[in-house]
Amino acid sequence: MLLRLLALALFVITPVASAQSGDTANGLFLVASPALLDPNFHHSVVLVSQGADGSSVGFVLNRPGQRSLAQILPDNEQMKRFTEPIYLGGPVEAAGLFAIFRTPVHPPGALRVLDDVSFALDPAVVERLLQAPPQQVRFFNGYAGWAPGQLARELERGGWHLLNADPDIVFRKNMDGLWEEMMVRTRAVTASLR
Repeated sequence: MLLRLLALALFVITPVASAQSGDTANGLFLVASPALLDPNFHHSVVLVSQGADGSSVGFVLNRPGQRSLAQILPDNEQMKRFTEPIYLGGPVEAAGLFAIFRTPVHPPGALRVLDDVSFALDPAVVERLLQAPPQQVRFFNGYAGWAPGQLARELERGGWHLLNADPDIVFRKNMDGLWEEMMVRTRAVTASLR
Protein backbone atom coordinates (compact mmCIF):
# COMPACT_ATOMS: atom_id res chain seq x y z
CA MET A 1 0.00 0.00 0.00
CA LEU A 2 2.85 2.38 0.84
CA LEU A 3 4.43 1.83 -2.57
CA ARG A 4 1.16 2.66 -4.33
CA LEU A 5 0.74 5.85 -2.33
CA LEU A 6 4.32 6.84 -3.08
CA ALA A 7 3.81 6.10 -6.77
CA LEU A 8 0.66 8.21 -6.85
CA ALA A 9 2.42 11.06 -5.09
CA LEU A 10 5.39 11.00 -7.45
CA PHE A 11 3.74 10.30 -10.77
CA VAL A 12 0.02 10.79 -10.88
CA ILE A 13 -0.61 13.68 -8.54
CA THR A 14 2.47 15.79 -9.31
CA PRO A 15 1.61 18.24 -12.09
CA VAL A 16 3.88 17.96 -15.07
CA ALA A 17 4.48 21.30 -16.74
CA SER A 18 4.30 21.36 -20.52
CA ALA A 19 4.83 17.62 -21.07
CA GLN A 20 2.41 17.78 -23.98
CA SER A 21 4.79 20.10 -25.78
CA GLY A 22 7.66 17.74 -25.17
CA ASP A 23 9.63 20.04 -22.86
CA THR A 24 9.58 17.89 -19.71
CA ALA A 25 11.01 14.40 -19.39
CA ASN A 26 8.93 12.29 -16.99
CA GLY A 27 9.08 8.72 -18.27
CA LEU A 28 8.57 5.73 -15.99
CA PHE A 29 8.11 2.00 -16.41
CA LEU A 30 4.68 0.59 -15.71
CA VAL A 31 5.00 -3.08 -14.78
CA ALA A 32 1.75 -5.02 -15.02
CA SER A 33 0.68 -6.65 -11.78
CA PRO A 34 0.31 -10.45 -12.04
CA ALA A 35 -3.41 -9.89 -11.38
CA LEU A 36 -3.82 -7.62 -14.44
CA LEU A 37 -5.61 -9.90 -16.89
CA ASP A 38 -6.36 -7.42 -19.69
CA PRO A 39 -4.87 -9.21 -22.74
CA ASN A 40 -3.50 -5.89 -24.02
CA PHE A 41 -1.29 -5.56 -20.95
CA HIS A 42 -0.96 -8.98 -19.31
CA HIS A 43 2.68 -9.41 -18.20
CA SER A 44 3.68 -6.20 -19.97
CA VAL A 45 6.25 -3.52 -19.29
CA VAL A 46 5.24 -0.10 -20.60
CA LEU A 47 7.37 3.02 -20.97
CA VAL A 48 4.88 5.75 -20.07
CA SER A 49 4.84 9.54 -19.87
CA GLN A 50 2.21 11.78 -18.36
CA GLY A 51 0.89 14.96 -19.91
CA ALA A 52 0.10 18.19 -18.09
CA ASP A 53 -3.62 17.38 -18.35
CA GLY A 54 -3.21 14.05 -16.50
CA SER A 55 -3.49 11.89 -19.61
CA SER A 56 -0.77 9.29 -20.16
CA VAL A 57 0.75 7.68 -23.22
CA GLY A 58 3.20 4.83 -23.56
CA PHE A 59 4.45 1.80 -25.45
CA VAL A 60 4.49 -1.86 -24.43
CA LEU A 61 8.19 -2.71 -24.62
CA ASN A 62 8.14 -6.50 -24.39
CA ARG A 63 5.89 -7.49 -27.31
CA PRO A 64 7.96 -7.81 -30.48
CA GLY A 65 5.90 -8.53 -33.57
CA GLN A 66 6.60 -11.13 -36.23
CA ARG A 67 7.76 -8.85 -39.04
CA SER A 68 10.07 -5.92 -39.65
CA LEU A 69 9.62 -2.94 -41.96
CA ALA A 70 12.18 -4.57 -44.27
CA GLN A 71 9.99 -7.70 -44.49
CA ILE A 72 6.74 -5.80 -44.93
CA LEU A 73 8.16 -3.59 -47.71
CA PRO A 74 10.92 -5.73 -49.28
CA ASP A 75 11.07 -3.67 -52.50
CA ASN A 76 11.57 -0.37 -50.69
CA GLU A 77 15.28 0.47 -50.49
CA GLN A 78 14.72 2.90 -47.64
CA MET A 79 13.12 0.20 -45.46
CA LYS A 80 15.85 -2.43 -45.93
CA ARG A 81 17.83 -1.04 -43.01
CA PHE A 82 14.94 -1.62 -40.57
CA THR A 83 15.34 -5.33 -39.81
CA GLU A 84 14.23 -5.29 -36.17
CA PRO A 85 10.63 -6.48 -35.63
CA ILE A 86 7.91 -3.90 -35.29
CA TYR A 87 6.70 -4.06 -31.68
CA LEU A 88 3.06 -4.18 -30.61
CA GLY A 89 2.89 -0.94 -28.65
CA GLY A 90 -0.69 -1.03 -27.41
CA PRO A 91 -4.33 -1.08 -28.41
CA VAL A 92 -4.67 2.56 -29.50
CA GLU A 93 -4.31 3.07 -33.26
CA ALA A 94 -2.95 -0.47 -33.58
CA ALA A 95 -2.55 -0.09 -37.36
CA GLY A 96 -0.49 3.10 -37.04
CA LEU A 97 3.30 3.33 -37.06
CA PHE A 98 4.96 5.07 -34.10
CA ALA A 99 8.44 5.07 -32.57
CA ILE A 100 10.63 5.45 -29.53
CA PHE A 101 14.02 6.89 -30.35
CA ARG A 102 17.15 8.10 -28.65
CA THR A 103 18.96 11.26 -29.68
CA PRO A 104 20.75 14.03 -27.76
CA VAL A 105 18.75 16.69 -29.61
CA HIS A 106 15.01 16.63 -28.96
CA PRO A 107 13.29 17.25 -32.33
CA PRO A 108 10.20 19.43 -32.72
CA GLY A 109 6.94 17.50 -32.67
CA ALA A 110 8.26 14.63 -30.54
CA LEU A 111 7.38 13.97 -26.90
CA ARG A 112 10.47 13.88 -24.69
CA VAL A 113 10.16 11.01 -22.21
CA LEU A 114 13.66 10.67 -20.73
CA ASP A 115 16.66 12.95 -21.11
CA ASP A 116 17.57 11.63 -24.56
CA VAL A 117 14.57 9.38 -25.32
CA SER A 118 11.47 10.60 -27.14
CA PHE A 119 8.18 9.27 -28.47
CA ALA A 120 7.23 9.83 -32.12
CA LEU A 121 3.43 9.93 -32.18
CA ASP A 122 3.13 12.49 -34.98
CA PRO A 123 3.30 10.97 -38.50
CA ALA A 124 5.65 13.78 -39.62
CA VAL A 125 8.15 12.85 -36.89
CA VAL A 126 7.90 9.15 -37.80
CA GLU A 127 8.54 10.05 -41.44
CA ARG A 128 11.66 12.01 -40.47
CA LEU A 129 12.90 8.99 -38.47
CA LEU A 130 12.39 6.75 -41.49
CA GLN A 131 14.31 9.19 -43.70
CA ALA A 132 17.19 9.81 -41.27
CA PRO A 133 17.08 7.30 -38.40
CA PRO A 134 19.06 7.93 -35.23
CA GLN A 135 21.34 5.17 -33.98
CA GLN A 136 18.63 3.87 -31.64
CA VAL A 137 15.04 3.74 -32.86
CA ARG A 138 12.30 1.17 -32.36
CA PHE A 139 9.05 1.15 -34.30
CA PHE A 140 5.63 0.17 -32.92
CA ASN A 141 2.17 -0.61 -34.19
CA GLY A 142 -0.18 1.16 -31.81
CA TYR A 143 0.42 2.70 -28.43
CA ALA A 144 -1.15 2.68 -24.97
CA GLY A 145 -3.17 5.65 -23.78
CA TRP A 146 -5.05 6.63 -20.64
CA ALA A 147 -7.49 9.49 -20.18
CA PRO A 148 -6.87 11.95 -17.33
CA GLY A 149 -7.28 10.09 -14.02
CA GLN A 150 -7.63 6.65 -15.62
CA LEU A 151 -4.08 5.47 -14.91
CA ALA A 152 -4.31 6.85 -11.35
CA ARG A 153 -7.36 4.65 -10.75
CA GLU A 154 -5.57 1.61 -12.21
CA LEU A 155 -2.60 2.27 -9.91
CA GLU A 156 -4.89 2.62 -6.90
CA ARG A 157 -6.48 -0.75 -7.72
CA GLY A 158 -3.02 -2.36 -7.84
CA GLY A 159 -3.01 -3.06 -11.58
CA TRP A 160 0.47 -1.62 -12.08
CA HIS A 161 3.81 -1.11 -10.36
CA LEU A 162 5.99 1.91 -11.14
CA LEU A 163 9.77 1.85 -11.60
CA ASN A 164 12.31 4.39 -12.80
CA ALA A 165 12.82 4.05 -16.54
CA ASP A 166 16.20 3.10 -17.98
CA PRO A 167 17.00 3.89 -21.65
CA ASP A 168 19.25 0.85 -21.94
CA ILE A 169 16.31 -1.40 -21.06
CA VAL A 170 14.06 0.43 -23.53
CA PHE A 171 16.40 -0.41 -26.41
CA ARG A 172 17.80 -3.77 -25.38
CA LYS A 173 17.69 -6.39 -28.12
CA ASN A 174 16.16 -9.33 -26.26
CA MET A 175 12.98 -8.57 -24.35
CA ASP A 176 12.44 -12.18 -23.24
CA GLY A 177 12.03 -12.29 -19.48
CA LEU A 178 11.73 -8.49 -19.12
CA TRP A 179 8.46 -8.65 -17.18
CA GLU A 180 9.88 -11.20 -14.75
CA GLU A 181 13.01 -9.05 -14.21
CA MET A 182 10.90 -5.96 -13.56
CA MET A 183 8.70 -7.87 -11.10
CA VAL A 184 11.82 -8.82 -9.12
CA ARG A 185 12.76 -5.13 -9.03
CA THR A 186 9.29 -4.07 -7.87
CA ARG A 187 9.44 -6.63 -5.05
CA ALA A 188 12.85 -5.25 -4.01
CA VAL A 189 11.50 -1.68 -3.99
CA THR A 190 8.45 -2.77 -1.99
CA ALA A 191 10.62 -4.60 0.54
CA SER A 192 12.90 -1.57 0.98
CA LEU A 193 9.90 0.67 1.72
CA ARG A 194 8.63 -1.54 4.53
